[in-house]
Amino acid sequence: MRLSRFIFALMFSATLSFGAAAESVRVVTDKSVYVAGDLIWCSAFCMEGESLSGASAVAYVELISSDGIAATAKIALISGRGCGVISLPATIPTGNYLLLAYTSASEVAEGEIITVFNTMSGARVKQGVTLCEDALPEAKGELTVKAPLKVTSDSVDGKTMLHLRGVSNSDVTAAVSVFEEDGLRAPESGGVSVPLAAGEAEKDGEIIRASIYGKDSGKLLDSPWLTAVISAPGSAADTYMGKIDADGVITFKTNNIYGDRDLVCEILALDNEALDCHFSPISPFVLPEHPDIPSLRLSPSMREALTARHLCLKSSVKVDTLYEFLPKRDNLLLSSADAVSYHLDDYTRFDTIEDIIIELIPEVSVQKIRGRKQLRMGVEDLTAHSRSLNVLALLDGVPVSNHARLLAFDALALSDVVVYPYMYALGNTVFSGVVNFVTAKKDMSALQFSNNVRIVDFRGCSYPVALKTPAVTDGTAAGRTLFWQPMITIPAGGQIDIEVPGTDAPWSARIFGYSAE
Repeated sequence: MRLSRFIFALMFSATLSFGAAAESVRVVTDKSVYVAGDLIWCSAFCMEGESLSGASAVAYVELISSDGIAATAKIALISGRGCGVISLPATIPTGNYLLLAYTSASEVAEGEIITVFNTMSGARVKQGVTLCEDALPEAKGELTVKAPLKVTSDSVDGKTMLHLRGVSNSDVTAAVSVFEEDGLRAPESGGVSVPLAAGEAEKDGEIIRASIYGKDSGKLLDSPWLTAVISAPGSAADTYMGKIDADGVITFKTNNIYGDRDLVCEILALDNEALDCHFSPISPFVLPEHPDIPSLRLSPSMREALTARHLCLKSSVKVDTLYEFLPKRDNLLLSSADAVSYHLDDYTRFDTIEDIIIELIPEVSVQKIRGRKQLRMGVEDLTAHSRSLNVLALLDGVPVSNHARLLAFDALALSDVVVYPYMYALGNTVFSGVVNFVTAKKDMSALQFSNNVRIVDFRGCSYPVALKTPAVTDGTAAGRTLFWQPMITIPAGGQIDIEVPGTDAPWSARIFGYSAE
């Protein structure tokens, strides 16, 4: 269906000027009205003055109301750009919310107002909903452009197309959203800025801070032989050693951990495994004070549109939505190009891990050192690293400091062994190599941890994703997001053509972008 109405606003790179050189983040969403259980698709522009900023590698997003924080997300940044998703809880109350975004180095949190309806309960934001008799605006499609682009639409062979042409002398980076229009709208409001206390820039990835607890925690501060390590099961690259300061706070500098993961927090090199000493991550979200959020005006005229959205959400699991994973930050610490992999099903199966090493893996050996079995690796010229001959042994990406415990693990549960046969520095410790033992389930099944290990829930950066929904011809205007491309590049003077998925409802398009010109 052609757009019923055409609104065109041409805004060049000055649109993204935040008035100061301090780093700030503008997050653009796929639409402005959601229902509980929905997904908010986000595209982030990290700015320093009028330029994209590459100083920070992660942005933080908070969805807040007068009731407090409702949801959070982390968005990984590459050269000032990133994207992610916020999953709205099924229990979130109906009301208007402020979506705030910032980096650790921001002096302000930038935000916009969005609306959330809970079609499954009568819960409302405290003092945030006003009952009225307002009529629902007529559902008309519109095109909103805030980018140095010329945008047109037409219909070719029954397909509706958007044409995005750059009108500046440099490439345009943009976010493009197409969604069904059902008349539900968030309140009109300008940008919201909330002051923050700027901190250390996270140049390479999220800096995870953790607090120590337990009656023996002081020993972690006093002994150089005790080290704190975090790791996320499933990825050998997501292992980081922490630096402990005098206040008992451990700092882990990561390259960004993606997805909702179990995070294994472990004190390594403890001779006495019964030592009562643990740590857990500290939330990075600042929960800033915020200005008053406008009240949501709720009227009976919204009933039909909200019913359609509710039914659409219930059946959304049956919709074959196409997701496209976009590039994410690479972890350069462990190079897969230099790894030596052994898929154990290609060889004779052995009953113990020690037999696997002896028979199949020449890069690694098992030696008894001071009465304890240790993995060793042949590396030349280790005279300067006489204390670092040990191999970093991993099970599904999680360090196992007690090699005897690893060697006792069920060898038949393993699917692969991956060897990184080169010197590897983790924090201030150097290892002669890394060996990752990978199980079929990739979840450390049946491994018995020592007492100094804690496993905590961890929400990492959102995976960067784009989506395109197949044509919808059920005759309902359910506010569905039809197309979302959060990081699209239009070459200087060039053109990008986008096919709009078919729908019987009027549709709207939102395009926000930036040119370095």
